[in-house]
Amino acid sequence: MPDGGRPAGNVTQALRAELEKNPALGRQARSATGGMKLCTTRIEGTDSRPPLTVTYVYDAPPPEPGIVRIALVTPALFS
Repeated sequence: MPDGGRPAGNVTQALRAELEKNPALGRQARSATGGMKLCTTRIEGTDSRPPLTVTYVYDAPPPEPGIVRIALVTPALFS
C-alpha cells in the first residue's frame, strides 16, 4: 500500500490536523468534563477502506487553540 499499510491511521491523523483548525466539523455528542466537548464525525470510505466513524474530544482551555484527541475509530455501520 502506498500509505504504508495504515490507511485508517493516516486518514485519522489528517482528520485530526483538520479538526484542530476547525473543531466544529464534527457533531457534538455530549459535553465532557470541564470545557471539553465529545464529538463524532465520519470519514467516507474508499476502495481499500470502509467508511469510518471517528469520536474525538476537543479541549480548548484558554487561550485557544485547543487540542483534538481522537478517542475511537470504528467502521461505520451504515454506508
